[in-house]
Formats: sequence, structure tokens, C-alpha cells
Amino acid sequence: MKVNNIFFALLLIIFVGGACAPEPVIHKKKFAGVNLTAHTVKTAVNGAASYQEVNALLQRLSAELMTLEDKDSTPREKDLLRHYAELLAIYQDGLLLWKYKLEFTPFAFVPKGRIYVRQDVEPIVSKYQLATQSHVYQQTGQTWKSISEDSIKIIWSNADSQLKIIDAVTDSEGT
Repeated sequence: MKVNNIFFALLLIIFVGGACAPEPVIHKKKFAGVNLTAHTVKTAVNGAASYQEVNALLQRLSAELMTLEDKDSTPREKDLLRHYAELLAIYQDGLLLWKYKLEFTPFAFVPKGRIYVRQDVEPIVSKYQLATQSHVYQQTGQTWKSISEDSIKIIWSNADSQLKIIDAVTDSEGT
């Protein structure tokens, strides 16, 4: 009977001790590279960087995230990775709009200050609820849509907000 009481007491200690144990934290050193790259991307898109420079930085950010996904992570680190993945997706959305802005600028049928909305841009327009304008291509009578080139700024602003969330998570805890 004493063995049962001791066994029960040990189980109780383990259970209570486990419940009181601190949740695993975020190891900031593990995220140092991806954090630096994310802030470098922010600086690039808010500065005078070229499309090619931002594209290269986003490829680097993507590679760093893939490396982190392969490592063992605490639940909080997995949540932080999800925030970084959302940031990358936002930046990629902005980059796609920038690409269309650059590609269609030489075409006279796209009004100055507008971005041609192709099929692969439709999900971005929907996701960010960007205002569209309808047009008719005179030679064929086909209708098409465009968005303001300021839509890119809206997406960069969303990325800034996402980076602030990441900074708040990493500043509030970690080792």
C-alpha cells in the first residue's frame, strides 16, 4: 500500500511540475539571419532598391525560412516561423505587382499610373481588396482591369505591419 502512495505522490509531482514548467521560448540566435534579412527587405522596398535587388533578397529570405523549417522548433518558434512565412507571402505579392508595373509600362493601352491585372494578380486584388478600374481594349473590344500603382505601397504597408508583429513577438520573449 505504501508503494502505491509513493507512486501516486511521484505522479502528482510530475504532473504538477510539468504544468508549472515554463513554455519553451524562442531562441533569438536561431532567427537572427532571417530577422536581419526581413529588415533588409523592408529597407530595400522603402528605399531606392531595384526590382532585381528586392527579388534577390526575397529569394534569400525564402531560403532562410526553408532552412529554419527543417530544424526542431518549439511551439512558439513554429508560430514565429508562420509569421515570417506570412511576411514573405506579402512581399511576394508586392513583388508580383511591381513586375507587372514594369512589364506593362511600355504598352500604350495601359494608362500611366495603372497596373494591368492578369489572372495571377486577381487573388492579390481580392486578398487586399484593391480597387479596380475596367477598360476596353479598342482593337478587340476585350475588357480588362487595372489597379493603381499605389497598390504596391498598400502591400508594402501590410508587410511593415507584419514585421511589427514579428518584432513584438521576438522582443517580448526569447533567449
